[in-house]
Amino acid sequence: MLDLGIDIGGTFIKYAVVDDENNIVRRWKRETIPCDTAAAFYDYLCADLPVENIRYVGVSVPGVIAPDSTILSQAAANVRITYKTNVIEEVEKRLHRPTHALNDAKSAGLCEMRIGNGKGTSSSAYFVIGTGIGGCVCDDRHVWEGVDRIAGEFSNLVCGFHEDGSIAHLWEIASMNALIDIYNRDAKEEAKKRYGTEITALYHQGDPVAIRALDEWCKNICLGFETIICFYNPEVICVGGGISKEDWFIEKLRDTMRQEALGRAFSDICTTRIERCLYDNDANLLGAILFARQKQSEA
Repeated sequence: MLDLGIDIGGTFIKYAVVDDENNIVRRWKRETIPCDTAAAFYDYLCADLPVENIRYVGVSVPGVIAPDSTILSQAAANVRITYKTNVIEEVEKRLHRPTHALNDAKSAGLCEMRIGNGKGTSSSAYFVIGTGIGGCVCDDRHVWEGVDRIAGEFSNLVCGFHEDGSIAHLWEIASMNALIDIYNRDAKEEAKKRYGTEITALYHQGDPVAIRALDEWCKNICLGFETIICFYNPEVICVGGGISKEDWFIEKLRDTMRQEALGRAFSDICTTRIERCLYDNDANLLGAILFARQKQSEA
């Protein structure tokens, strides 16, 4: 049997047809375009999809999702028109297939917990570095969503206060955008960068500003790890996002955790591992399908 995964992103909408062994037999994407109405967005989302042999549809959605799959928070500009719409209702009436929806980061975490680098653990957490910090926490069977579906929204972990007294959040210091901000804060005007890949390239070339920026940024990420460890103490924290594919980066995070261990509570007994996410860009699609299968089996 075949199932269809849909991953709604602010730049692209990704699709995959997946078999029972979780092999992707076909994948494609289309640009996420701004739409004037939610109906127009869902028409575009579902247009010309090959559903003849599809059993279930799993949708990975940015933002907080209610139990009935209503979108409760606003996300990127191109998908903001879907705010307060019901994903299941809108997709099912267009595709006529059983549909289930899950938050995008939770979809990625479910994938990794079931078939990725969290498989076989009794507890795991997923920390996805992008323009913000996506994530989720899992036991050995489920993604923890919380009473209001906001569990695992690591971007919003509080990490102190700004000089004006306002609360500082983890996304401000540990996202990919934060790396760019940290570098540009110390760089000369003509050397300022727009992309994290530029800064990591300079880091490998020995540029002192890039080295200081990466060191500070990795400490900030590890601050997030420390918070997760203290409130959940999972067997493993899996890191996702494009940079997580780099071996040197995962090892740098491990080194930073070891270097900071002397000032950390329970450092002598903590065994939480830092790993990368196995499925990377496919995790959202596969996780959404796994969630749809789970919900259908529970029905």
